[in-house]
Amino acid sequence: MSFVEIAKTDEIPDGKMKGIKIDDINILVTNIASKYYAIGAKCTHVGGDLSKGKMDGNIVICPRHGSKFDVITGKSVSGPAKQSVPVYQVKIQGNSILIDIT
Repeated sequence: MSFVEIAKTDEIPDGKMKGIKIDDINILVTNIASKYYAIGAKCTHVGGDLSKGKMDGNIVICPRHGSKFDVITGKSVSGPAKQSVPVYQVKIQGNSILIDIT
């Protein structure tokens, strides 16, 4: 595994999200009840940027056509998107948020 620091914990308050780009990978990092999750930030329908969407609990809503994804599992829970987005393992070290992008 190759963990990379992507943000500091104080950059993403509870109930908020942040879009990150590492190399050519767009990642959405969320904070739900002080637990951090990372998923692919591109909607699997037509590539909408999920970091520009809205959070509703553990669901992120794509701003383009309203597809909904569970930020914990990456699964599409409401279409038009049918495919899940990638999920990345998250680790916290001190106040650093790290993800495994391998």
